[in-house]
Amino acid sequence: MIAAAAAGGLLTARSTARARSLADEATRAEAARQAARTQADLRAVESRAQAAAELPSLNAALATHVDSATIIDLLDTEDWWRPYRGEFPLVRLMVGDKIVASRGQTGGVSVEADLVKTARRRMVASAQATIGSESFLLAAARFTALSENEPVLILGRPAPAPAPSTSSTPADATPSLPWSVAGGFALVGLGLLVTSGRRRARAAQPVADSAVAPVEHETTLRFGERRDPANDIGPSNGVADPPAPPAAGPEVAMFGRYRLVGRLGEGGMSELFIAEAKGAEGFTRTFVLKRLRPELAREKEAVAQFIDEARLQASLVHSNIVPVYDFGVVGGEYFMTQEFIVGRDLARLMERHTARGRRGLPTSIAYYAAHETLQALSYAHAHRRADDAPLGIVHRDIAPGNVIMSLAGEVKLSDFGIVKSNDRVSRTQVGVVKGNTNFMSPEQARGQAVDARSDLFSLGLVLYYCLSGELLYVGNHDLEVLHHAAAGLLRGDVVRIRQLPDPAPQILERALALDPNDRFQTAAEFADELAIHMGGGRAAAAQLMRDLFAKELTHETAFPAATAVGYTAGP
Repeated sequence: MIAAAAAGGLLTARSTARARSLADEATRAEAARQAARTQADLRAVESRAQAAAELPSLNAALATHVDSATIIDLLDTEDWWRPYRGEFPLVRLMVGDKIVASRGQTGGVSVEADLVKTARRRMVASAQATIGSESFLLAAARFTALSENEPVLILGRPAPAPAPSTSSTPADATPSLPWSVAGGFALVGLGLLVTSGRRRARAAQPVADSAVAPVEHETTLRFGERRDPANDIGPSNGVADPPAPPAAGPEVAMFGRYRLVGRLGEGGMSELFIAEAKGAEGFTRTFVLKRLRPELAREKEAVAQFIDEARLQASLVHSNIVPVYDFGVVGGEYFMTQEFIVGRDLARLMERHTARGRRGLPTSIAYYAAHETLQALSYAHAHRRADDAPLGIVHRDIAPGNVIMSLAGEVKLSDFGIVKSNDRVSRTQVGVVKGNTNFMSPEQARGQAVDARSDLFSLGLVLYYCLSGELLYVGNHDLEVLHHAAAGLLRGDVVRIRQLPDPAPQILERALALDPNDRFQTAAEFADELAIHMGGGRAAAAQLMRDLFAKELTHETAFPAATAVGYTAGP
């Protein structure tokens, strides 16, 4: 009996050992399949990164040394980046050893540095890494058309979840493979499989390239953003379009003493929200809260620029400038609050106006809008410090999107984010181009020093756009437009300007003179030239706003607490 029992035990042990061997083999096979799938996904991301690094508009932006905020704004708004915008929530642009643009989660600094080094040697590299609490597929591609400071683009998207295992391996089984790598990265073909901490990556033999469809995933909601797309309000420069009524319950976020009731949109450096501040006896007032993007909160240059914008705009108290009411830091996040205006910027006004089959605005409205903007510029250009020292303010971003017209026909200048001033903490490097290329003066497009007359040139381009319904500077991509701006008026531009009704040609040819000494020398001088041609402009502007945006503006006027802003439905 003892012998029989021993024999039975031996058979059981052999059976168990064989079962474990089969389980280990299945585990190894599954690990190899998963590694092959990951490798294929990495190759697909590499291909997308290489294609993105060849985009002419992105290359043009880097070649002309536009600033970080402008690059981020291009990635947020331009159609040529739309195919990548939804697929890759993580984007980095490295020039030399500096990150010039960043979007998405941070944390994989060492991994990204290794990717950049490899991409500069091999043109492309990829990795799988954990950033925050999420696993990402990353790819870095060098810009082949640019050699200065060897710029590199990094794209990242969430890694797909591993396929369910069909193995019956016990939970505590840890298969060992001859090519496993602990706590490092293994180069396989052009891809890098990166691991961190206690996890180990199993590299596979190189597999054939295969196209992988973009991974469908739910992105992390940004601060104050609601999941319901019906509550997502379009991009704006402090203008509602239109807000949804505030929702009750925990969906409405608190930010310090402000209650965020809607998301307006985002720009190159900041996010915009509709915010309410409550006081005693049920007092409520609505503001636009502008918050520096979280990923920029540790970048000294971005923080300094945001502080400059808040401080300078708060010091400018004028009826034609959007006022800043508050500035502060909540939980390490910088913010400012501005006036909530029921209205539209000139870009949206023109878009709606031309969509109805019309071209330029009525001349009285166009001259009125330009005149009121010049009033704001005249005040800003002449503004001085408390010790009477000149500030030397130059807005540098006079464009239709930054000129707002309210329901009452009032005109206000906004967005002093890239203003030039003697009192700024941040400084623009020589040769760096800031602003909207379609509305730049020649000296601004060349990266040269600018003064107040540069703003007047830009305002002349805005006036032409309002009168004609067309942009004066045109091109197949941003670089062509920038070259056009740097050259100033071409012969064809002068022909188009002279087709406008008098007195527009005479006014515009002076405003758009190549030599600043031949232009209007002050905003007040320019405004005086327009004053006699804008009769009835404000009433006509208010009527046009009602004609074009009656439904939305009525909704916004009824928005809770909006009446505290001070605008009514009348002219």
